[in-house]
Amino acid sequence: MQKRWAIISLNFLIFALILALLFLLSGPVLYWLHKSPTLLNTRIIDQIKLAINKNQATRIYAKTNQTTLQVLENGKWQPFFVKGVNIGTALPGKWFTEFPNDEKIYLNWLEKIGQMNANCIRIYTLLPPEFYNALKSYNDSHPDTPLWLLQEIWPEENPTGKDYLEKDYVEAYFQEIEYGVDAIHGQAYIAPRKGRAYGIYTSDISKYLLAYLVGRELEPDEVITTNHNNSGFSYKGEYFSSTAAASPCEAWLAMNCDYLAKYEEEHYASLHPVAIVSWPTLDVKEHDSEWNKLGKKSLEYNDKVSIDINNISCEPKMKAGFFGAYHIYPNYPDFMNNESEYNDYQDEQGRLRYGGYLQEFMEGHNKYPALVAEFGLATGMGTAHLSPDGLNHGGLTEEQQGKGIVRMMQAIKKEGYAGAIIFEWLDEWAKKTWTTEPFMIPYERHVLWHNAIDPEQNYGLLAIEPQSSKAPPVIKRGNGQIKSITLNYDARFLYLKLDLFKKPDFSKEKLLIALDTYDREKGEFRFDPAINISAPSGAEFLLDFSGPQSARMLVHPGYNASQNRFSSYASSQGLFEEIRPLISRDRVDKNGNPIAALYENASQLNYGTFDSNSYNHWYFADSTLYIRLPWGRLNFSDPSSLMVLNDSNPAEEAGRDILGTQKTDGIIISALYYDFDNQQVIDLLSSDLYKWEQWELPAYSERLKKSYFIIQEYFKNI
Repeated sequence: MQKRWAIISLNFLIFALILALLFLLSGPVLYWLHKSPTLLNTRIIDQIKLAINKNQATRIYAKTNQTTLQVLENGKWQPFFVKGVNIGTALPGKWFTEFPNDEKIYLNWLEKIGQMNANCIRIYTLLPPEFYNALKSYNDSHPDTPLWLLQEIWPEENPTGKDYLEKDYVEAYFQEIEYGVDAIHGQAYIAPRKGRAYGIYTSDISKYLLAYLVGRELEPDEVITTNHNNSGFSYKGEYFSSTAAASPCEAWLAMNCDYLAKYEEEHYASLHPVAIVSWPTLDVKEHDSEWNKLGKKSLEYNDKVSIDINNISCEPKMKAGFFGAYHIYPNYPDFMNNESEYNDYQDEQGRLRYGGYLQEFMEGHNKYPALVAEFGLATGMGTAHLSPDGLNHGGLTEEQQGKGIVRMMQAIKKEGYAGAIIFEWLDEWAKKTWTTEPFMIPYERHVLWHNAIDPEQNYGLLAIEPQSSKAPPVIKRGNGQIKSITLNYDARFLYLKLDLFKKPDFSKEKLLIALDTYDREKGEFRFDPAINISAPSGAEFLLDFSGPQSARMLVHPGYNASQNRFSSYASSQGLFEEIRPLISRDRVDKNGNPIAALYENASQLNYGTFDSNSYNHWYFADSTLYIRLPWGRLNFSDPSSLMVLNDSNPAEEAGRDILGTQKTDGIIISALYYDFDNQQVIDLLSSDLYKWEQWELPAYSERLKKSYFIIQEYFKNI
């Protein structure tokens, strides 16, 4: 017994000595403790931190006023207009939670972002320690032009019962808040866990933190369920509270903000601004163009419930301030372009409906600053929403991307926002959108290839591009006007090259190229109804080159995915259809007036060289025709495993991994050189069967898009 008490007394003595030392050597010792977390349990470490910080004045490096953010520079508070970029980290072959753990990768990105004249970066969730090490290293070496950080604390998706106030969900988010704050201050040890970052965090980057972001794009149905299940719930905190008008979901947000601020000040004697994340889907405005055909607002996704920041009260103890961080794009939701009142907004280039929404939104946001935390435009060959002002969701050149982003940011600044953060830094192959998700099968493999027609995969200012296949190209040589056909591939495109004796005279000649992508017995065996000649293999697609800079890709009627048809069949009619996928559903306004559906002309093939762009499909160089076709447009569900769509009885609306597929044994190309003036076949050449090996880890390279340099110049002057 005496021995036991002696041991206990000795432990307390040791603890007291450690505590005394920590007052003098808090930083180094805590670093050592976290490098060796088994030496003291986390509860004792927390007690030590509390003891230290109670004797420290609260540090504030950034704060808000009514309309702007401010940062402390040389002992003085300076207004800070945010000009930044969002960083997602999903590299080819990886999902969003498979974070890079190479400090050099992050440092390389930060250098390029800094050279773009940005002053801020935003990350969506806790990243591995290597990121924070890189950020500290970069900022310490650029003391006059640091990159400030917006650290989002990501709440898990799909809460139990769609209720954000479910007990386990609340506790899990509180834990994530603690991890985020500890990591920012370089005092976190997080044990290995699935789907989240972990490790030993020793880089204190708190002086470079602009703000914490709480929440995400909350789902309307989850907001509604939380409000319904927790009627009457409110929250009163020391730093944040809900007002009498607040919904239970708004009170939940206030509670999380309060927990974060309280935890940071108590444990680290520090406060940073806190923001909630939201989006136009949950704005407070009732949009007349967003109504269900039955006249029921509750059946619409984008306009049936609201989150109002004005219903959250920032208490006097929260000296760093509060603001709203919003994701605002020019092409979604549809009311961005269908609300007639936005038509009147003008900038130097003319009508800008996006500016009309920005202006309207700010009219109801006068209590706290508003930051456009996410906006941008996507390059590539596919579109998911149209904007009447040309700010489409995808299908833009890199120049259009850069100029459009600058135009939007000018409107953001004009309307009094605290800044804007571009989405996003790099192209992430792991992303998807509603126009492509049903057709990437199996879904778990879509990170292995780059879908050029998916806008969400092409938002980056840094292009992440597959390297060419190491396998040699396959060449079929001819003796006529078509000298050879060459086929090659990478993780984004099928490449064709036709060497001709001369470039066609499009006033009287045309070139037709049939593509048989699977099952030699299926497909269209005739090039054209007016041409009495058959291809040696049934074609699912036809490339029609009949003008100097015009070309179309057509599809077999049974294989037109844009019409929900996914099974080719044998035919000899020479009939092919245009590809016109739906990109905006029809709807009605409040008064029952119809708003027509919109369709993409996906048959159009864009002319231009392939150097430093992701937009063009084809070009001529002397008498050689170069073509590249995106796998997704050829109905490949997974080119990495040679899978194509094949479903003769599809569901009315396909979801993820619903449609049937089959493995192809390869592709056959048949090229017809035709004189339509004299109705004469000049040449016909077909390739041999072209097949490639399955790949599991794509090689890739990085390239700064042309948009980067446009934005770099703009950022230099604001």
